[in-house]
Amino acid sequence: MLILSVLVLSCTYFVNNTEKTTIPVIDTIIDFNSVDVFPLFPSCDSIPSEEKQRICSQIKLSEHLYATLDSNKLIIAEKVNDTILVKLLVDNKGNVSLVNINSSEIIKNQIPKLDSLIKKGIDVLPKMEPGIKRGMPVSIEFTLPIIFKN
Repeated sequence: MLILSVLVLSCTYFVNNTEKTTIPVIDTIIDFNSVDVFPLFPSCDSIPSEEKQRICSQIKLSEHLYATLDSNKLIIAEKVNDTILVKLLVDNKGNVSLVNINSSEIIKNQIPKLDSLIKKGIDVLPKMEPGIKRGMPVSIEFTLPIIFKN
């Protein structure tokens, strides 16, 4: 009888332990060159070609940021011919956030509010379709160039 009760208790111990085990969810950031599907801007998902969808999404993001900058009527005192690099993160839920902005000292001196204007433009971006890798939504970082010429 004693042996039977030990077996019953030990089975209960193992059953309870397996119920408490959880599988951690790992969200890694993936380079957009290694994904199956690039994050999509809402109006680009109806395009049949994946390459054209990617180009459409990059153009729409650029247009959106250019419109934000243009609406603020930036005045640049000196001639500028420069490119800044805006690193963005589209998380696995489709939310877009700013990672960093890489710009020259000339741009920083000419347009001191540039970083906050770009952040403001990114904050009002519509939710995107997240990137897909092996059938799963993933977070993706990519760099968007913005060219300044006057």
